[in-house]
Amino acid sequence: MLLLTVLIVTADLEVYKQWAFRIDATPLKYLNSPKEAWASISHLPVFWILLAVTIFYVLLLAAFKKGIARLIYLLSKPIHWGVGVLSVSMFSVLMIVALRGGLQLAPLNQSTVYFSTNNFANQAAINASWNFLHGVMNQSGVNRNPYNYFSSEKAKRTVDSLFKTSGTTPALLNTTTPNIILIIWESFTEKATHLAIDGTEVTPGFNQLKKEGLYFSQLYASGDRTDKGLAAVLSGYPALPNASIIRTPNKAAKLAVLPTLLKERNYQIPFFYGGEPEFANIKSYLLHGNFNPLVDVSDFDKKDQNSKWGAHDGVVANRMLQYVNSVKAPFFATWLTLSSHEPFEVPETPAFKGNDNTSKFLNSLHYTDRVLSDFIEKAKQQPWWKNTLVVVIADHGHPLPETPHRINNFKIPMLWLGGALKASGTVHDKVMNQTDLAATLSAQLGITNASFPFSKNSFDTTSKPWSFFSFNNGFGWVTPTGYVLYDHVGKQVIEKGGQMDTTSIDDGKALQQFIYSDYINK
Repeated sequence: MLLLTVLIVTADLEVYKQWAFRIDATPLKYLNSPKEAWASISHLPVFWILLAVTIFYVLLLAAFKKGIARLIYLLSKPIHWGVGVLSVSMFSVLMIVALRGGLQLAPLNQSTVYFSTNNFANQAAINASWNFLHGVMNQSGVNRNPYNYFSSEKAKRTVDSLFKTSGTTPALLNTTTPNIILIIWESFTEKATHLAIDGTEVTPGFNQLKKEGLYFSQLYASGDRTDKGLAAVLSGYPALPNASIIRTPNKAAKLAVLPTLLKERNYQIPFFYGGEPEFANIKSYLLHGNFNPLVDVSDFDKKDQNSKWGAHDGVVANRMLQYVNSVKAPFFATWLTLSSHEPFEVPETPAFKGNDNTSKFLNSLHYTDRVLSDFIEKAKQQPWWKNTLVVVIADHGHPLPETPHRINNFKIPMLWLGGALKASGTVHDKVMNQTDLAATLSAQLGITNASFPFSKNSFDTTSKPWSFFSFNNGFGWVTPTGYVLYDHVGKQVIEKGGQMDTTSIDDGKALQQFIYSDYINK
């Protein structure tokens, strides 16, 4: 028990540093893909973590043997059976009371130890071992909505009002049957597009392409992991706080997937990824979406599997270009990039000095930015370019580089460009969510929005400007006038900016309640 506790507490230090929440059952979800799990943590100081575990364990074991073990020995002396039964009964009752945290009506939970308006202080008060085991015991068989803020009728009325539209949509494309290349950029945070180190921009290629296309400047990710981002982008389905619909295939099978709707128009719908799509049950979702071919790490030569995750972005980009050059149009080709995932490897000399995680992360973005720019330049020379729309969007944001405001970790870029796009060098500054891509793009293709009930057509003149995202047991709500981050455990606002009234916060609560109910009922 001591060894398990030391392992949990030590791992919790790095989990919080990387993910900004205390350790729960989340890391266990990745153990069924050990190669990818190792790739995610190999950049961490594993040796020093294991050394710390060893030192803590040895010291605490010595203290146990010297103190507690001796006490147990003294208490194990033979006693009268009546005293023994009474003692066991008393201790059993006391342990039950202690386990539930007292004699109060509600049993112990995380909010019991919340005591401050400072969320970091509240997070620090949580017992790591308790939180981990609580997560393990509650990770399966979700059949109860923990976010019941209002009656189901009131929540539905509120949500219906948020998605209600009756306006018109301008035609942004010169055709309703364009080729589409969707590039989902791993961990591409909007923060990086404004950064330059020693005069070198982190994303110079993307920043140049913004001048050629339609840039969406007020877009927020729906969640914080790739599996959640894929469902948001391709199905317009919002991320969940402590679950992922892709990880539950029988639920994910009920989602509409954008390219599937185009299959009826004889679109080719390939998917390209340099890693193993089995990770986080992504493959089952892609197969449900009828992606074919599904090009993954196994389709590349060993010499091209030059990343801990698989094949780097440059290799995958070349393969995708070869495919779209040979396939009959129209096509909807999706590319999920890889190189800017932990451990932030790049197959070339880093552009920025430094061996810290921030420098590595920015180097990985800089590498993918170059790959993307080269791909676009080559694509422009192809005959299909004039009838093609390229959409570049992140799967989620990233906590690096660190900023004072957590809201910035969820802001992501999106760019439309290509010969099929009428406008160029323009900015769409309406507040919108990552899930809105499905309905916004569908409208341009003449497809009804009925398939994506949680997605808004951002160019509809009556579409309401708001964004909603989930993080571990909480949500963010953004409007043109301000934003708020709400923590469900502490029942309090943990960050806010601008003007945000109680009614606006209630909109976010109603949406979180309604989305989770929808997930349970699928």
